[in-house]
Amino acid sequence: MVYYNKKDYKLVRFEKSKKKNKMYTAILKAINKKNKEKNKEKNKEKNKEKLIRVDFGDPNMENYTDKTGLNIYNHLIHNDPERRKLYKLRHKVFLKKGYYSPSYFSWYYLW
Repeated sequence: MVYYNKKDYKLVRFEKSKKKNKMYTAILKAINKKNKEKNKEKNKEKNKEKLIRVDFGDPNMENYTDKTGLNIYNHLIHNDPERRKLYKLRHKVFLKKGYYSPSYFSWYYLW
């Protein structure tokens, strides 16, 4: 699984995923560091805004809620607290403190 450090990236927005087997895409933007600013004029081509796409959520499965703001899959929201509790017990091992990942977005925005 790919992890992106929250110190290096910030969440820009959510979109409907272009992948058939995923619900949403989280768009992350790299945060510029001060020491990289000095080389900005030297490497203008390298310093173009780079966006990272993180796909998450299964469109064939129900979720507890949808906090992405897009609400495309309202028919898949079940609001069952017992199922939420079991999901969180199964998936907490995939979370890494201080990092973005598909599990992070599913955990905080769908469950």
